[in-house]
Amino acid sequence: MAHDHGFSVGQPDNLVFTNEFLDILEDKLKNIQCIYCEKTFKDRLTLKDHMRKKQHKRINPKNTSYDKFYVINYLELGKNWEKVQAEPEYDVPTPDSLSDVDDQEDWSDWEENTGASAYCLFCDFSAVTIDNLESHMKEIHSFDLITTKDSLGLNFYQQVKLINYIRRQVHQNTCMFCQEKLMDRVSLMEHMQREKHIDVPCIDVWDQPQYFFPTYENDILLCLLPDDDNDNTGDDSKMSNIVVPEDTPHVDSILQDSQVRQELS
Repeated sequence: MAHDHGFSVGQPDNLVFTNEFLDILEDKLKNIQCIYCEKTFKDRLTLKDHMRKKQHKRINPKNTSYDKFYVINYLELGKNWEKVQAEPEYDVPTPDSLSDVDDQEDWSDWEENTGASAYCLFCDFSAVTIDNLESHMKEIHSFDLITTKDSLGLNFYQQVKLINYIRRQVHQNTCMFCQEKLMDRVSLMEHMQREKHIDVPCIDVWDQPQYFFPTYENDILLCLLPDDDNDNTGDDSKMSNIVVPEDTPHVDSILQDSQVRQELS
């Protein structure tokens, strides 16, 4: 397409769901509809002339319906490609700037503050601590992550899969409980609240290997999850791991005879 028609949808390594993407574009062209402005024309020749003159042989970057097909929109939760590209580049220090640094500078009172926030599973709310995030989801969305973990007896890896499952369902505007597909995020939230579907479905639905992989690359919530699997502080668990040595049983041997040992030497 890029070579013969001067049309490109982007770099291949930045595309996902490509078959669905190409089907949508093909349907628009079959309906004699401009890909960029989405105006419909009377015939294919008029459409072709329009797209050539208006330079509409491209995807409209303002059309958010195409965002799901580009990897850049999955890099960080809550940020689409515009916000990612608007972020300033990281400044790499030059040797000249490093030479001005005092080698004797005291860093003992320096505290790390990354400012990284974890995002809610259902909306754009974010919080630095998992406690604040859990309080928000409990009060606003009636979803208690801690109670869910305790009642289902989820280990760390099951928590990861459940969160990744919910993230993917919400991103695809699909109900996490009944799998119904909605038009947008607002309709999805209205449906789940009305039907009381902000609830965990059968474990067979989400406890799958595919949900080991996060929907968003930098999902801070996964880093804040408690790992109780290694917290074996009880006396019973300690006692069960104690290895008690046993006395080696006495076995009669010919080597106990001093004469035999003397002949062998």
